[in-house]
This record gives sequence, structure tokens and C-alpha cells, in this order.
Amino acid sequence: MAVGRISGPLLKDNLLRNGVNLAFETSLLYLDVVNSRVGINTASPQYDLDVNGTTRSTNLYTTTQAQLATFTISGNTISSSSNTINLTPNGVNPTVYSGTIDVGNLALSGNTLSSTNTNGAINIQANGTGAINLNSNVLITGNLHATGTISADGNIQLGLNSAETVTFGGEIASNILPSVTQTYDLGSSSLQWNNVWAQNVNATNLNITNFTTSSLTTSGTPNLTISGNSITASGTNADINFSTPGTGGVLLGNFKFYQNTITNTVSNSITQISETGTGYVKITGTYGLVIPSGSSVTRPALAYTETGMIRFNTDQQYVEVYNGTAWTSIAGASSGISQTQASDIALGIVISLG
Repeated sequence: MAVGRISGPLLKDNLLRNGVNLAFETSLLYLDVVNSRVGINTASPQYDLDVNGTTRSTNLYTTTQAQLATFTISGNTISSSSNTINLTPNGVNPTVYSGTIDVGNLALSGNTLSSTNTNGAINIQANGTGAINLNSNVLITGNLHATGTISADGNIQLGLNSAETVTFGGEIASNILPSVTQTYDLGSSSLQWNNVWAQNVNATNLNITNFTTSSLTTSGTPNLTISGNSITASGTNADINFSTPGTGGVLLGNFKFYQNTITNTVSNSITQISETGTGYVKITGTYGLVIPSGSSVTRPALAYTETGMIRFNTDQQYVEVYNGTAWTSIAGASSGISQTQASDIALGIVISLG
């Protein structure tokens, strides 16, 4: 490139252009006198100083506005004529620092992300099938609501103490199993469940204060069915057993059954065995029915007749024996037994009714 020099009176004359542009090396330095512009590497400057190339400056000061490509810096605002502003620092761990950043209705300050509009929601949404991963502890001081399925691995704790409650609005569609058998309770003596509906109840021990059911069937063969006011054993000729430990008995109303003894638990009360219609009370066995001597017995109007029976005739006050055809008194001169003796016999005799 040729080097020219202007000196002396000629420099002054050349700088006084009187409306004529001046070019140095065509476009190296161009003075647009008409528009009052200076161009560097351009013969058609569009701005007061138009540099077609790279500009380096130790300090760059603009008092109003600066424009870099599609970026415009004016006051405290950075804007772009394009749709995107990219901040791409270079390095191994590039970082952009800012005390507070406002994006739309969101404000990021320190470690807090908040909404700037009144009662505005904050939406975090992944793209497509992507997930939102929270890799540290999460503390929620307000309410948590989910419209989809909630699943969790590991241990789950609901509430910290008895002052907090857990409410299930939906139905449970799985088994509820304790982590350790025979360790945890469902309810307590002071906080009891009200009604429990179940198809089957399997329990090792069953403690019930009040028990109400339309029908109850035990397991095993034969089993026991309780329905209405009936207790029925399913097996043919099967016994129904009621047993208690030690000297305890089975109580039915005022009667206590213990081993081979039936006791009326009400003091000085009358124990009655009655029949309905033409039925009768029949006691069978080797020794029949024993009435202790001296006991006070209320006799019926007339003893029931049956072949092979010994009866006490309360009308005549003596004992009779049925001989297959008629009843014959065992009291009288021929028998050597008086009516008084026959009455005593009736109180102490072993009566065989079968």
C-alpha cells in the first residue's frame, strides 16, 4: 500500500472541503461531509462513525444507546430484534451471574423462585415424556395436590404425632400388610373403629364386647353355624362343646353347667323343667332320677303314664307300678307298705323312666 503525506498549507486547503467528501485510500478513511459521517473501511457510512471491521477499545462508553448486531443496549435494558437472546459463556463450567433475574412473571433472587403477578402460579413442565427430577430433600409447607398417580419407593411416613390426621377420600385397591407379624395394632382401647365389614375374619384370639351378626360359620370339619338365634353343628351326630378352664362353668341364663352338675345361680330360686303340650320330661340312665329324702318337691297333678314306669300318684299319695295292663299300687296291706312309707319312697326312690 502506498503511503502519502500531506503537509504545510496544502493540508489546510484540503481539509476545507466546502461540501465535498474526502476519501483516504478510497475507503480506508472516508469523510462524508454532506451527512457529517466518518467511515472506516467503508465509503458509504450509515452512522456518525461507521466501522466496517473489528473495533478494539480499552473502554467503551455510550451515554444513550449501543447496538450490537441484533442487540440493543439502552439504559438498563438489553433487547434484540430476533426471537432469542443467548448467553453462552465459554469454559469448563460456564456460569452467568446475576443478583436477581426477572423472566416473565417469575423472579429468581438468591435461592428463591417466586411469582411476580398477584396469586400467580408457577408451572414447571418437562418436554414430551421427560420428567422433573428433584435430587435432594423436598420440603412443602403448604398443601400438595396431584391429579395423577403418586408412587414412592422407600419408607413413607404420614404425620409426626397423634395431633395430625390422615384422611382417605378414595378406595384402597391393595392389601394392607404389617412389616412385622403380631406387632402393630389397628385401633386401641380408647380409639376404636366404629363398624367393620368383612367377608372373612381369621384371628388367633378374638375379644369382643358386643357381637352382632346375621350369620357366622366357623372353619373345620364339622363346623359350627350361628344364624339368627340358632347354633347348629354341620356334621351328622356332631356334638357342640362348651368348655372352660379350671373350675369355671358355662353360664346359660341363671344356670351354671360344670362337669356333671347344673346349678341355679340365683339363691333360693326354683329350678323348673317344663314340657309343652302332651310332652313329658324323661330322664334315662342306670339309676334314673334321684330325689333326696326330705326334699320339698312340687308334684304335678298326675304323673305321666308309660309302660315300664314307676310313678307317684299325687291324687292318692302313693307309688304305683305299671304291670303292662294297669297301674297297681305298691302301698297297702298286701304289700306291707303304708301310704306314708310310699310317699317317703317317692322322695328317695330311684325312678327309671326308660
